[in-house]
Amino acid sequence: MLNEYEDEIKEWFDEVGIEKNPFTLRIDPDLFVGYDMELRKLVHHIQEDRKFAMVSGATGSGKTTLLRLIQEKFRGRHETLYLSKPPEYDEIVDIFTEKFKPSLLRRIFGVNVSIHDLSEYLNKKLKENLILMVDEAHESDVKVLQWMRTITDQVDEIQLIIAGLPSIDKKLKKNVETLKNRITTEIDLSTLSEEETVSLIERRIKDAGGEGFGPFTEDCVKEIYEKTGGFPREILKVCDKMINLALEKGESEISSLEGMEDEETSEGRQMRGKDFLKDLPYKQREIVKILSDEDELFPSEIAERLGTDSYKTKQHAVRSVNNILRRLLKEDILERNKRGKGYVYFLDTKTKNLLVDT
Repeated sequence: MLNEYEDEIKEWFDEVGIEKNPFTLRIDPDLFVGYDMELRKLVHHIQEDRKFAMVSGATGSGKTTLLRLIQEKFRGRHETLYLSKPPEYDEIVDIFTEKFKPSLLRRIFGVNVSIHDLSEYLNKKLKENLILMVDEAHESDVKVLQWMRTITDQVDEIQLIIAGLPSIDKKLKKNVETLKNRITTEIDLSTLSEEETVSLIERRIKDAGGEGFGPFTEDCVKEIYEKTGGFPREILKVCDKMINLALEKGESEISSLEGMEDEETSEGRQMRGKDFLKDLPYKQREIVKILSDEDELFPSEIAERLGTDSYKTKQHAVRSVNNILRRLLKEDILERNKRGKGYVYFLDTKTKNLLVDT
């Protein structure tokens, strides 16, 4: 029976012209798409030997993949050290001595490296630039953030790139202003455009042996963009679900998200609990909070309250907000009414009640 099921899966992939599911959630720098300006800015930062950079973005916006891409791009030309999460303070020395081994003589005589002489040790060890990348930096202990600033200042060959949720900026301003002031390159990953969403889907399908965006139709790809708002991880999750639904039904063309909408209605929306806010991506959560204090707002007003400084233009900010609002509408968290030539958005009754209860 298991063999029969495996044969069915293989036959379906053969029929649609791909070798595997292209949309499983995996970090693959070779499949990175979009954020061309942001990537170029970070590459220039490194090439110009600048010391401090910060990458911020909501969950699923592509921060980790960007850091991994930088690691791959500069491998062989620079030393690179990627930390998937901030270290504990007492782990710091071990992390560096594991990568940059002490000399045999030092090991024989048991001369250990301490946190206090680590800078001196690294200045002697490093023969080329070290790109130190710390992911999930918003979770970092303040003492560790302070240490990151100190070690990057004191070691000539270290360049530090920290990445985290947008809250990292406030955390630095409040607790480690000396680090915040040293950051010369700030990069905000928001969402992909519709064109970049198409490119992401096509890139993944090509990697799986396919062509174009088949088995998805052009209209379906547009639906995927509207539903996900251009968040890279959400795009992959939606495409993965639709591939599996089509496989179960034996359908070789995916023309709409209709089946998945039914699935979400019966499971996700009805089960929303009082703590639903913590499960939302950062910017969705912030928009819900903003609308909890207002009766109704236009997208441009929401963008103003979120802040537009991190975007190229105010229009870019409003476009990003509109993408997020579409997602919140589909999840029945928001409603909207026509007002003049535009729409105003407000919380639906159930969402308001949940927020009052919490």
